Amino acid sequence: MLSPLTGPIRFPALMRRGLPIVMATIISRPLGYLRTAIQAWLFGATAAMDAFVLAFSVPSFLQVIFLSGPLSGVLVPTFSAVRDDHDALSRLFSSLFTACLLASLLFGLVAALIAPALMQLVGPGLTPDIQALAVFLFRLMLPMLSLQALLSVCKGALNTLDSYGPPEYAGLVFNIVFVLIALLLTPSLGITSLALGASIGTLAQVAMQFPYLCRHGVRYRPMLHFNAHIKPLLTLLQWAFLSTLESTFGAQVDRAMASLLFPGAISALYYAFLLFMLPASLAIIPLSTVLLTDLAVDYQKREVANVRRRVAAALRLMLLLTVPVAVAGALWAEPLTRLVYEYGRFHTSDTIRTAQALQIFMLGLPFYGGMHMLSRCFYAIHDTKTPAIVGCVALAVNIAGDFILMQFFSHRGIAMGRLAFWLVSACTLYLLFLRRCRRLAPGDPADRPTTP
Repeated sequence: MLSPLTGPIRFPALMRRGLPIVMATIISRPLGYLRTAIQAWLFGATAAMDAFVLAFSVPSFLQVIFLSGPLSGVLVPTFSAVRDDHDALSRLFSSLFTACLLASLLFGLVAALIAPALMQLVGPGLTPDIQALAVFLFRLMLPMLSLQALLSVCKGALNTLDSYGPPEYAGLVFNIVFVLIALLLTPSLGITSLALGASIGTLAQVAMQFPYLCRHGVRYRPMLHFNAHIKPLLTLLQWAFLSTLESTFGAQVDRAMASLLFPGAISALYYAFLLFMLPASLAIIPLSTVLLTDLAVDYQKREVANVRRRVAAALRLMLLLTVPVAVAGALWAEPLTRLVYEYGRFHTSDTIRTAQALQIFMLGLPFYGGMHMLSRCFYAIHDTKTPAIVGCVALAVNIAGDFILMQFFSHRGIAMGRLAFWLVSACTLYLLFLRRCRRLAPGDPADRPTTP
């Protein structure tokens, strides 16, 4: 099936180096589901929970499309150029950290001022009192805008140095802080406690990265000094920004469409997607994270043949892991949803609606994996334009699918629209990568990377 990308399979090495991510996921994900289960127990799939989901998603949406999202795919290729010079790496890290801090603070101030318009845009079907609640919760969670961007810079530097565990264990810290604050403060503050838990938990995530950075010889000093790295970085960022915008905008469109259905539709899709992300986090994210580092290093060394072999091995392993899980997850969606969520105010009707969306998400797991990994492959070879253009087409399919399918299948139609986005993206990126590999034949001048 992958004959144009043949080569020795190096599954054991890839899996071994991704093991810290898997272990961090195994430890933190149960806490993540405990966190979500506590949310469901305390607030159910209610209108107030819809307000929190929207308020929580918008800071994440803004920082992903403007800051951490574009950076996540291009930082490792950028840091790889100075990987062996810790002084240069510290200077580049410090400059990027400072730039992200200043940009995110300014952006957060603007977001706080236009919060009512943002909540109206993302939740047009919400009642005025629920929209007002969403605005209040959104402003409480705006620190996440800066903190998540800074966490991405730390993660990029650590991953470049083959340190994958600390950024992933940050999720464990977030979940612990979130759960403790929710349990302690909900009796007095209600759903406001969730917003406080999210902001304080994100701060703890960033703080825990610095001891590990120091251990690897990376020091932070407030500075803005990019030199030769700024032009290639900006070139990569402009298309990476568009790619990130497409994915996150599609998710926001899904929520906006769901707000036009029934109370709790947004929450049902949210709960379903969180369950879907468990196998994605265990099978796809570790592989793509390690693969991005390996491909970026190979590309810097002009070893394009190794790039092709690594991609082929990673795609085969991804399919081997995700196809059986996708089938099993679709079959067992309802019992799994009941086991994780059906407590307190989360009723049987909520379980059925969440499981219906989860079935569809699970069937898209292999396509989600293909899209995620192939995007990182293009990023590693300094091509962020191709995934961006493919994403534009897939986003149009997603929006059209939402609008049409929700008329017939309610919230399940919105899940189908998201599946269509993954399918179109994965298949198109795969075909384009095959063509790129044929162009980059051994000995071809294109084997030599050019500076963007």
